[in-house]
Amino acid sequence: MNDEPETQTKRSHFNDLSDILAVLRRRSNLIVWTTVIITVLSLVVSLFLITPKYSSTTEILVNRKQDNTDMANGAQIQTDVQMISTYKDIITSPAILDEVSQKIAYQGHHLTPGELKNDISISSQQNSQVFSLQVKSNNPELSAAIANTTAQVFKRRVKNIMSVNNVSILSKAISNPHPVSPRVLLNTVIGLVVGLLLGLIMAFLFNSLDRTVDNESFITDVVGLNDLGTINEIPANKIKNEIMQQHHVHSHSNAHPNSHRRV
Repeated sequence: MNDEPETQTKRSHFNDLSDILAVLRRRSNLIVWTTVIITVLSLVVSLFLITPKYSSTTEILVNRKQDNTDMANGAQIQTDVQMISTYKDIITSPAILDEVSQKIAYQGHHLTPGELKNDISISSQQNSQVFSLQVKSNNPELSAAIANTTAQVFKRRVKNIMSVNNVSILSKAISNPHPVSPRVLLNTVIGLVVGLLLGLIMAFLFNSLDRTVDNESFITDVVGLNDLGTINEIPANKIKNEIMQQHHVHSHSNAHPNSHRRV
């Protein structure tokens, strides 16, 4: 007695899966073309429409001259680490970037302090006395020039601003000819996934809006009418061929009216 509901449930799940597969087969062209179009668009945008960005990084050490005692050394190190947050704000302030803008202009690059601030990003590891100054721009040489000029101006000006001499440049930025963005492969894969999902959504959406009767199960199961029979559709080309054959036979008979008479 308990097997019947379970059987009906399995049959219902099977029917649902069959319906889903039927929709995927019926709308396969839509899914494929949507996926291809979105993927190609992502590739074209990444290659030709998005301006490449080039990155250069310089590393700066914050480390003042230390006293002889270990306790004093530890306190000074902790103080230097805490000052990095302040130094990040100083680097991107007009006090530094105004001079950087002027020096960059002498090299043939005209950027405002606001534009320089947008190109500069600063990062550091926890409890580290070293922080990185990274610059991204649409020119690899310009990125290196901005990073090195900013580091040099900051090192010189921070002595007067903070009355300390604890900044050293560990490594200079070099020009990197390989762009860091856009990431063409990643964008293409994202376009592929988005196109596939969009195609699936459109397939099921169009299927739910389609009210075309394409099989007898719709009449019996959905509408609830009786199936009285099926009228097969005859292709138009087949009908045309039949008419042409009959016309040919009729014409041949008229051309030889005495062919069937007995001599």
